[in-house]
Amino acid sequence: MPDILTFIYLLPVGILVSILGNSAGISGSNFWIPIYIIWLGIDPKTSFWLALLTMFFGFGSGILRHIQQKTVNWPIVRQYLKFAVPSAILGALLVPFAPVNLLLILFAVFVFIYGAFLIHRYGYSPCDKIPDGGEKTDRIYRAPAALGGFLQGLIATGTGKIIMPCILRNSKIHSPAEAIGSTVIVIFIVNLFATLFRLTPDFISVLAGQKNMILSVMIWVIPGVFIGGQIGPAIAKKMSYRGIRVYVGALLVIVSLLIYLRVFFVI
Repeated sequence: MPDILTFIYLLPVGILVSILGNSAGISGSNFWIPIYIIWLGIDPKTSFWLALLTMFFGFGSGILRHIQQKTVNWPIVRQYLKFAVPSAILGALLVPFAPVNLLLILFAVFVFIYGAFLIHRYGYSPCDKIPDGGEKTDRIYRAPAALGGFLQGLIATGTGKIIMPCILRNSKIHSPAEAIGSTVIVIFIVNLFATLFRLTPDFISVLAGQKNMILSVMIWVIPGVFIGGQIGPAIAKKMSYRGIRVYVGALLVIVSLLIYLRVFFVI
């Protein structure tokens, strides 16, 4: 078993990633997947699962803070879960049949498009107002919820990016912080189902063969993401909506480029 201090640097990394995810309402798996694959050299399918597991703890911590702040709209959360959870289960069940490089390319393409969208949409806004993407509505966007859940199950990300604009547009949402809090709850529950349904007997055997390394990593990652999960929601209440979106967009573009390098040049 590796020295317990081998991965101590993942403690501050976990805090930072969890702050980003919980303050912006996006999945921390966007950052954990390249960390696990490129930085730690873990195989892609295990990395995807570990990213989901990591996010479970980070968003679990963030949920407590969002509930305390009363920045969760539970009726809206329940409506989106009706469509996102079944799709997440379907996506997770398809993972064993998908080639590894295909999963990585899908992840990189999705993250790049979303990151570029954030930079374009919010980076060139003439003012610092919340771009709500249109008129307020009571509509629950079923197709985006289902697509987001499916992607979460298949490539460990997608729910937050797709449903956040939909939730923000709802007339019952009164602030960006409430939209983020509600999105975080949806991501957490969808993520739980995606994590569990990836555990096929064959994959459990793969994880068992790496148990020492996984324990050595998670012993530092879990407290890190828990701490960050307490800080992120507080930042969400204070940070410029435009500023956090541009910042996260730039980071996601970098993440996608790293994954492209991994796929095509085996770094």
